[in-house]
Amino acid sequence: MDNVYAIAAGEIAREAGQFLKHFSDGHRLAVENKGCDFDFVTNADRESQRLIASRLKARFPEHRFVGEEDGLSDAEVAEILKSGDYCWVCDPLDGTVNYIHHLGLYATSIGLVKDGVAVAGAIYLPEPDELFVAARGEGATLNGRPIHTTGCADLRHAFVSADVAAADLSRRDENLERIKRVGLAVGGLRIEGSACVCIAQTACGRQDAYWNLGLHAWDVAAGIVILEEAGGAVANVFAGPFGFDMKRGFLCAASGQLVEAFGEVVKR
Repeated sequence: MDNVYAIAAGEIAREAGQFLKHFSDGHRLAVENKGCDFDFVTNADRESQRLIASRLKARFPEHRFVGEEDGLSDAEVAEILKSGDYCWVCDPLDGTVNYIHHLGLYATSIGLVKDGVAVAGAIYLPEPDELFVAARGEGATLNGRPIHTTGCADLRHAFVSADVAAADLSRRDENLERIKRVGLAVGGLRIEGSACVCIAQTACGRQDAYWNLGLHAWDVAAGIVILEEAGGAVANVFAGPFGFDMKRGFLCAASGQLVEAFGEVVKR
């Protein structure tokens, strides 16, 4: 892949991910609550974002940057992403709870958005050393090799994943009811705790779909272009085409037919 933005995203995502993997070797992991009792941030999250921001600003000083730890609202981020400027959107550590508990399901994610459209991105999974990279119109790769979704269109045969929005207790019952319905409609269901990991695994054919009602732009900016370039589809769960305002949930799947079928079950 020759796209300069995708190459940069991949190199920096890998560097940040390797930093996270070895952070606890010489640093004490400091865990704080971020906004509520079930939304956590660590010093590793913050240090990773500082690394990513510095590398991107050095390479692309004219571009804007938004990271999860900036504390911006979804509405503020959506306005920035519609501004017409190139804007890098990063999640410096997706799967923080997994990371805190030494589970390998975590990732770094760096996406580039222009005029509200994700145009390039990378997701790096440090523990298995897997780098997913894509650029709009140029395909998607895993460690340099082309990837494709399964193309699954039958919900009954689909192997899917979901997450409960831990930070929003008012919606937990609602989410769990939906998970029950989904679990009865699909071939298999897992809850993995990292949107970036799940979207990447959908893109490379390890699973067929993923949904979450509590995501933010930094969770999906890279994953959208990776998933779509691998042949998959994304949608706003309750209102059709995806938008970065993130108001109505996120769903991605191996095919457009599966997005539609899966969405019908989730939004009941």
